[in-house]
Order: sequence, then structure tokens, then C-alpha cells
Amino acid sequence: MKLQKLFRKSVSALLAMVLGTGMLVSPSACPEPTAAAVGNTIYNDTFWKDTSGNNIYSQGGGVFQFGDTYYWYGVHYNGADTYAANPTKKVNDTSFRSVTCYSSKDLVNWKFENDVLTANTKNFGWTYWVGRMGVAYCAKTKKYVLVTQYNDSILFASCDTPTGNFQVETVQDQIQNVLKQGTGDQTLFVDDDGQAYLVCSNKGGRGHQYISKLRTSDFLYAEPAVEVAKGKGREGNCLFKYKGKYYFCASDLHGWNASHSYYMVADKITGPYSDWKVMEGTDEDFSYVTQTGFFYTVHGSKQETVLYCGDRWSDFAGNGIGYNQWVPLTVNGDKVTFHSLSEWSLNAQTGEWQVGAGNNYILNPTFEADRVSQTTLAGWKASGTGNSNKKGGRTGNWCARQWSDSAYKATMTQDVKLPNGTYTMRAWVRSTGGQNSAMLYVRGAGADKIINVNRKIDNWEEVTISDIQVTNGTVQIGIYSDAKAGNWLLVDDFSLVRDSSQPPVVEPDPIPDGKLIKSLNVYDKENAGDWSIQSGLNVGSQVFGDRTCKFTAVPELLQDAEWIRTACDSKKYAGEEACFTAAKDLTAYVAVDTRAEQNASAWLSGWEKTNMTLTDDGNPVVTYVVYQKDVKQDAAVTLGAINLNQAVNYVVLAAENTAEPVIPGDVNGDGMVNGMDLARMRRALLGQSLNRNALRRADLNGTGSVEIADAVVLTKFLLGGSKN
Repeated sequence: MKLQKLFRKSVSALLAMVLGTGMLVSPSACPEPTAAAVGNTIYNDTFWKDTSGNNIYSQGGGVFQFGDTYYWYGVHYNGADTYAANPTKKVNDTSFRSVTCYSSKDLVNWKFENDVLTANTKNFGWTYWVGRMGVAYCAKTKKYVLVTQYNDSILFASCDTPTGNFQVETVQDQIQNVLKQGTGDQTLFVDDDGQAYLVCSNKGGRGHQYISKLRTSDFLYAEPAVEVAKGKGREGNCLFKYKGKYYFCASDLHGWNASHSYYMVADKITGPYSDWKVMEGTDEDFSYVTQTGFFYTVHGSKQETVLYCGDRWSDFAGNGIGYNQWVPLTVNGDKVTFHSLSEWSLNAQTGEWQVGAGNNYILNPTFEADRVSQTTLAGWKASGTGNSNKKGGRTGNWCARQWSDSAYKATMTQDVKLPNGTYTMRAWVRSTGGQNSAMLYVRGAGADKIINVNRKIDNWEEVTISDIQVTNGTVQIGIYSDAKAGNWLLVDDFSLVRDSSQPPVVEPDPIPDGKLIKSLNVYDKENAGDWSIQSGLNVGSQVFGDRTCKFTAVPELLQDAEWIRTACDSKKYAGEEACFTAAKDLTAYVAVDTRAEQNASAWLSGWEKTNMTLTDDGNPVVTYVVYQKDVKQDAAVTLGAINLNQAVNYVVLAAENTAEPVIPGDVNGDGMVNGMDLARMRRALLGQSLNRNALRRADLNGTGSVEIADAVVLTKFLLGGSKN
């Protein structure tokens, strides 16, 4: 622009007049992240035990709170005992033994209460299938009502207590508006007001999903259903509520096997619902080798946490150890993230959770997720020839195999994201031996660590790689064979566990969305609790969530902007620090410590450097140079690494974009640059405020503020004549 070129030629010396310097203050140390007051540990990939040490048998049920106690109801199938005693081969015995009831005060330790409904219950009758049930308390009748699939119908039973012997009340063959008799899969959902609903699909294709309200007077009848979706075959239908929104969830039609998890979102339980979305984090191990079972939302004193309570039908699918796999979800508006964890701790009182010290960070480590023969396995990358899965794993059905009937080279890898620290990798192997090379390896944590397995190993043997020093938040695990025809290598039951001397990683509550910035996902989990979305950036705003320094100079253009207060200590994180989604068309700004510009240059290459700067009152005073980029609504913005101790982290700002054109110098917005604009600029210099668009038109030197230098440029331009 002509005005901007004139400025650069004639008034560069005036810049010094408007560059503020901060006041020196004593440095303040960043407080270390403090561990949440966690409760008890949930261990997945095991057959859970009750408080008496007996196996918990509870499949296809739900957890409900009555008073100050949680009650977990589910089915005990006769085949479950058989598989638990020898979990190497699936069984086909789905015959019904009982509906079990367990109680807990903390959602982790469960006491067996009773077989509340059995095959011997009066009027129960003959069954070929019972499952997918729940229990709700009907305030009008003061009865606890159990609702379950019963052959091709729905059975209702009731009891005066949650743990007593339930009596059969009625059987309903058909729900009005639901295609065919009975339901496909179903669960029971109880809303905040105590009203109970059936969440279900139709039988035969299961391509229609429904919500059916239970009759308010007694909960003993499912009223005409409301169809909330159709066209996609779904099973494992269930629902949770989080901060006023309803999330209808389901799995693929994979029978007893695992699948992605899907969800739709609505403001009302009967919709309208959004389109189906895949739950983030369920792709790489198919929902931790489960399908959607039910959910429970913990309303803690500090945060709400949604529990995904997955059914691993391993007794009938033979796909691993344990029937119940529970993990936490992160819910942020219309985005739901699934955390695949083998071990984690939950405090039911506060709602806080954290990753367990013994968590296995490898996804699909037992190779059970795929359910059928594959050459590229879920969670793993394959190259070369000879990669596949194979039945006959050490546990469950499957293991990984490298084999070919001709000479081959095969590589299978997984890039694992995990907190920095020291780790140990373990796996179980069998091998023909005789390969030119066969190995398991760890790459990206200093020098490659290798263990050779090109020897004859007839029986499953555990191998270990220890002292894995992770410093950049990621490491690669690999299997490699350079082999002759007929040579094979089998691998199963990988684990990658942080050394026990290091504290577990605290998982903070999801960061609430702003008006412009949403779905902020911080990858630096160790410092994520100090990140937040703030409104109204101004002089005096605290710069970082883990420092006390404040901004002393903020360009007018950026004042009152929505912004991300990051953690200063995230500067040491070697990987991408975070990602967010634009809620509207906006201009994103990144304010970077001048000492860190070089380190950030790669990921800022698509951003435009401005003349705007911010300063703080740290010791030493930090000057932040501002980069900007226009972002379309719903586009993702990735925030890269600083990875430098001798600097501070960046902050991120956002301002909504409008369609109004910006003509430099046209301060009053009438489409012309003339003396009226100079008069308006002079009033701004005397303290009269400008709106954001007027400020952009008046900011001729690009510093984000209206300054004397801008008035000088405009005056010189006008002396040469006014232009449209």
C-alpha cells in the first residue's frame, strides 16, 4: 500500500517513541503441577474381582446411583465362568444364569450383593437370550424397576430395594414406532429429573435408532419411541449426558467383536441429533478392544468425568482378557475423546482422574482389535512383505506374525505418544530362528535399542528392553525381519510402562471452549493443567498459567481479544504443544518470545510476521513479536514447539474476521481517505476509542495501535492529494 511504503521511508525513527519498556520485577518460580487427590486404581485387561476376591460377572448392564451408593447390574452368563478359567478359546454358551448386583462407594471396589433375577425367579420362563438391562427408581411407586431384553421382547421386574429379589411384572413384545418386535441392542438411561428412557435400535439390520420414554406412573411400559437416526447399522446403543448435552453412542455391527465408537449430539434427549461422528481415540485399538456397553457421568466436586464402560465380550469372541474395560472420556462440546488406558485412577468424590503408574502406552498391544485376518493391523504401520496377524496368540485369539513362503523383509512399527520419562518395553515372542535378522527395537530415545530374536524359540518367551529415555514425547516401537522363505516370527502382548519411581501424569478437566477458540487439546500433558482460554487480553493480564508476570504493553488491535494462556514450562516440550479449532472465521495471532523465533520458524512459516509486539514485566523483560494467520471456521490450528529453556513460551490470540474491507487510512470507513480521516485519527490520539475495524484502517505502520507515526504518514499522504 502507498501509505505504508511512505511510512517506511519517512518515519522509521518515530517508532522508538511508541515502544514501551517494562518494569523490572523479581522473578517468580513456576509451581510444579500438583497431583490430583486420586482414589483407587482401575486395571483393565484383567478379570475383575469383587471385594471378596471372586470374579465379577456383569455384562451388558449399567451403573446407577441410589442414595450415596453406586449399584452395578449386569448378566452372569454360564459361559463366562468357562472362559475365565481358560481364556484361550471362545465359548458359545450364552445361557442365562442371573442378573447380578454389586455395590460400591467409589466406582472401583465392588461388593457382591445378590443375584437379583435368576432363571428360577417366579414367572421368568424359558429364555434363549437375556441381556442389555438397567435399573431405575420410580418415585411414584417407590419401586426399583429392572428392564431387560428377554428373548425377542422386553421384560420388566420390580423390587422394594435395589439389592433384593426382583419379581417379574410384565413382558412387552413391541414398542410402538420401533420396526419389528423387541429391540436390537438397548440400555437404560435415567435423566437428571429421574425420568427413565430406553435407548435402542431395531432388530434385523439395526439401521434405526430410538429413544423410548418409560411410562412415568410406574416405569413398567415403554411408550411410543422417537426415531432419532436412521440409515446406519448400529449396535451397543447407549447414551450419556454431559453439561446439558445428550450423546447417543453406538458401535459397528461386529457381533461380539470390537469396533470404533460412534456418537451423535443433541440439546434434547429426543433430538434433533447431529450426524454420526467417530469418537476420537477409538480407531487405533477399536475402543480398547470393546464395543459400547454403557456410560456413567461422575458429577464430582471439582469436575465432571464421563466413564466409558466397554463390553469386551471375550467369552463369546475370544478376544483377550477381561469382560469389563472402563476408560475416561474427555468431552468438550461436540468433541469426544477416548483415552485408551490399561491402568488409571479415579476419585469418584472429586471427579478427578489420572493415568496409572503402570499404564501400558502401546495401542493394540495384544493384536486383538482387528478380529479378522489383516496385513496392516490397527494401531500399527506395516512396510515390506510378510506382515499379518495370526490366530494362536499367547493370550486371546491373535498375535502379530512376520512370515512368507519366499524370502522377505518386513517391518511393523507404532509411533507412541507418551510423557517424557524412563520406560521399559516387554513383549512375548516365538521364532523359527534362521532369519538373516529378526529383532524388536525402540527408536527415538537416544541410540536405537535392539533385542535380537533370530534364534529358535519354540515356546512363548518374554523379552525386555529397559532404560528407554523419552525426552520428546514420542518413541517408535518396531518389529523387523529379514528372513528366508518359511522363517517366521510371532509377537504378542507388548507393554511399554513408565518406571514406577516416576509420578503418574495428572489429567486435568477439559478446557472450556471460548467464543472463538474451541476444542483446545494440549499434548503436553504434564503442563496441560496450566493452559486455559481467556477473554479480554489487556495490560495487567497474567501471561502464563504457571508464572505471575503480567503484560505491560499490548497493541490496541489485540486488546480485549480472546486468547490462550499457555504454560511457560511447555516451552520445554519437544513435540507439538497443542491444537485448537476455530469456532468462527478468525485471525489467529501467536506472540513469540524474540529469543525463540528461530526455534519456531518451521511451524510459523505459514504465518505472517507483523510489526506488533507485546512486553511483560518479567526478569528479564520479554518482548513478544506477533505473527498472524486467517483461519476459516472449523479449521484446526496446530501450535508447534519452542523446545528452548532460554526463553518463555508463546501466547495465542484470536479476533473474529468480518467481511468489511480494510482501506488503510480510511479511518471513518466512508470509502475515501481525506482530511476527515486525519481529524478522526487525531481524536483517537487524544483518547477517543476506535472500534476494531477502524483501528485496523488507522494502523498504518502495523504495530496494532494508533500512534503519532500513523498521523505523520497520513498527513504526508494527504499533502500529495486525496484518493478514493
